[in-house]
Amino acid sequence: MGATTQAKAAVPDISEWQGNLTSTQVHSMKSQVKFVINRVQYGYNYEDIHHKNNESLYVKYGVPFGSYDFATFKSVAGAKAEAKRFYQRANKKTRFYVLDFETTSMGSAAANAAVKAWYQEMRKLTKKHLIFYSYQSFATTYANSARQAFDAQWIANYSHRPTISFSLWQYSSNYYLSSLNQHVDNSLYDKATVPKYHTLNWWLGKSTKKKATTTKKATTTKKATTTKTTATAKPATTTTAVKTPAKTTTQTTTKAPAKTTAKVKYAYSKYKVGQRAYLKKRATNYYGGEAIPVDKRQKPYTIKAVKAVTAGTSKQIVYLSGLNKWVLTQDVTGFWRSGSKGKFKAKTNLNIYRNAKLSKSQKTGKKVLKGKTVTGHVVRSGNYYRIKLDKGGYVSAKVRYVSFKAVKYVFSSYKAGEYAYIPAKAKTYYGGAVIPANAKRRAFKITKVKSKVTSRSRKLVYVGHLKQWVRAQDMVGFWKKGTKGTFKVRSKANVYTTASLKRKVRKLTKNQKVKGKVVKKGRLYRVKLNGGGYVTAKVSVVNKVK
Repeated sequence: MGATTQAKAAVPDISEWQGNLTSTQVHSMKSQVKFVINRVQYGYNYEDIHHKNNESLYVKYGVPFGSYDFATFKSVAGAKAEAKRFYQRANKKTRFYVLDFETTSMGSAAANAAVKAWYQEMRKLTKKHLIFYSYQSFATTYANSARQAFDAQWIANYSHRPTISFSLWQYSSNYYLSSLNQHVDNSLYDKATVPKYHTLNWWLGKSTKKKATTTKKATTTKKATTTKTTATAKPATTTTAVKTPAKTTTQTTTKAPAKTTAKVKYAYSKYKVGQRAYLKKRATNYYGGEAIPVDKRQKPYTIKAVKAVTAGTSKQIVYLSGLNKWVLTQDVTGFWRSGSKGKFKAKTNLNIYRNAKLSKSQKTGKKVLKGKTVTGHVVRSGNYYRIKLDKGGYVSAKVRYVSFKAVKYVFSSYKAGEYAYIPAKAKTYYGGAVIPANAKRRAFKITKVKSKVTSRSRKLVYVGHLKQWVRAQDMVGFWKKGTKGTFKVRSKANVYTTASLKRKVRKLTKNQKVKGKVVKKGRLYRVKLNGGGYVTAKVSVVNKVK
């Protein structure tokens, strides 16, 4: 049924998300709904900011309503306290009370005990119907025994009809209610849909004594025999006979196995601190119930903390820097952060695009296949993040699409004309040939360079004297002897008294400029400073700017 199911009259779920309703809206709503179910609180500490106004309008315009508590308790004691607070806050004109239990940090046994405690506490306070609400998989995992005590079960499953017993089915989160001009959660309770059917009067808490009396008269020994033998022939008396309480009939015909569970499709919930989280447009509430301002949505934030929590279609909440709030993972899209360099392994097939916007018209026709590893770095495009591939093109940097392994690349911005010193630890040239001992601990002029990501290098240098390509990680680049002018420190550098660089006298900071001339000391090169002292002439440490 799922997406194709249509309701003749709505049973919407209303909370502060729908706003402070007006008289006009509620008056119009009356003809569009059978009853509404209104949120009163988000746990013990948070009262729905609009429930009192909305409930008073329901009463004024004759819209029947039930009340629900979105549970956040973490213990038996907490459940009892939350139940008491819920009853105190709820409008006493409510037709029934609902426990909305869809998030917990407790284990199954503790959760069942807490749900049972909530029910028992509410039963002391009221004789009205008590309803249990949850997603199917959550209900069977965390409240499978405790939920059985409730008068009815309200089960949410948007993909297909639940396979456990229920009396109310929340089948959609996108039902358009014209009186509110909004899309809302909607539910069905009709006889053709639910296995444990209750009449509208039952939901509204109206007396059924008259019906019970009629049924009793119709079930004398003689009548019972007639009804049983003629039910399939649709006699004129069928209408009277069918008024036998539907609950009894359903119990004898329902075949759905109580322990069968339908899997909920959870949002990706394996985010880590430091990743970026784009807050979706549809994200309306922080974890805890507080409304998310519209101007805070559709923006990226840094994840500062994560916590395992099962709620809605999420198994994790993330704490976003800047907002300083916890958010369900179903409300964010996670990306690897800008500047991340290294290896990316595809978790699914990824289209390669010519531009960072990933426009459909810019598809290259090529893909990174699932399981394949590519190298590149993450760049930002608007409010999103992409991987700029070293071999050209862009793919999505969504965390759920690619895994990432950081690679600390060596300095690779060398140019022809500079000198490459090959250290003793270098083993092979690019291509695999062994570097001979007589080529090590010597400096050679760089003839040409080319970009090539391999191992920890992003560039190869060609040494004409050796007729070999050398990876940047297997060499140290120096400015050639005689180079003079202004040098700019790339990160930091030490100044020494002599060219042997043994005794430090001071430090140079990032971007600090000094003047000097490159001199050779043994097999290596130094910058002799005009103001006295020496610094290394490594290209990775100082850059020649003038």
